[in-house]
Formats: sequence, structure tokens, C-alpha cells
Amino acid sequence: LKSGRLLVPCDSKSEGGKVRESHVIYSDDGGKAWKLGGVAGPDCNESQAVELADGSVMLNMRTYAKNNRRFVSLSTDGGESFSKPVEDKALVEPVCQGSILRLPGDKGGVLFSNPASTKREKMTVRLSRDEGKTWAVAKELHAGPAAYSCLVVLPGGDVGLLYE
Repeated sequence: LKSGRLLVPCDSKSEGGKVRESHVIYSDDGGKAWKLGGVAGPDCNESQAVELADGSVMLNMRTYAKNNRRFVSLSTDGGESFSKPVEDKALVEPVCQGSILRLPGDKGGVLFSNPASTKREKMTVRLSRDEGKTWAVAKELHAGPAAYSCLVVLPGGDVGLLYE
């Protein structure tokens, strides 16, 4: 994060493994020691985190809530706690991992990738210019079978996407 904190999104299960949740671990000393951060759930896992322009952290999570929409949760304290997850009605999903990242620079924005369908198909990348509140631009990269994805900013500013 901008503060120097290292933050890692994780999965967890509570109530004897019956309840799926997302959580983070964080380090304020360059990774020498780690602490358990906030937990978001239930009915979600395989989260990705992105720091928003105001310094808050958004967890974007796969959900099992049978609504075929991604869950999001916000932290205003660097990941030490998270708000109750809410569905992002724009982000259709087939219960599958997705990827999210901040683009560098003043004109940046937030990118998100996943199979934008109720099936594992239609690998799509979306762009938000308002910190994930809306996803005004969407580009389907592959119409056929698609699942887990990983976005990366490459040297020179290009964006790469690895997906299955």
C-alpha cells in the first residue's frame, strides 16, 4: 500500500470449515512479522485486493451466494477491518476467481478481469474510472472457455492478462 504496508488477500473457513470467508494478512515491517487483518464474509473466498485513490482497500471476492455477482468489501484502516460484503451488480461471475489492479499514473483507473458469464466462458476485462463504483468499459478477450485470470502491469505500462 502507499503506506508501505504489505497486504496479502487470503481465504479462510470458520465454524469448523463450513463457512467460507476472505481475509487479509499484513506486515508493517517489510515482511518480517505478519498480523491477521480483517475478515469479510460469509459465502466468499478467492479475494483480490486493490488500494483505491483515497487510501481505502477494496476486496473483490468470488461468492457462493447464488446470485452470480462478485462481492466487494471496503477497509478504511489498511485492511485491519472490512465492511459487510455487498454484490457488485455489474460484475457477473460463474463462481470463479478474478483479478483486479490499479493502473499507474494520473489517468489510471482500476482494471478487473473474469469470465463475465454464469459459465466459465467470455474472459472479459473491465475498466473503472471511478474507483470500482461503475465499470464503464468492457472488452471481451475470448468468447470460449475461460476461468482463473491474473492481470499485471508490464514494464512500459502495457497490461498483461494470463488466464486459463
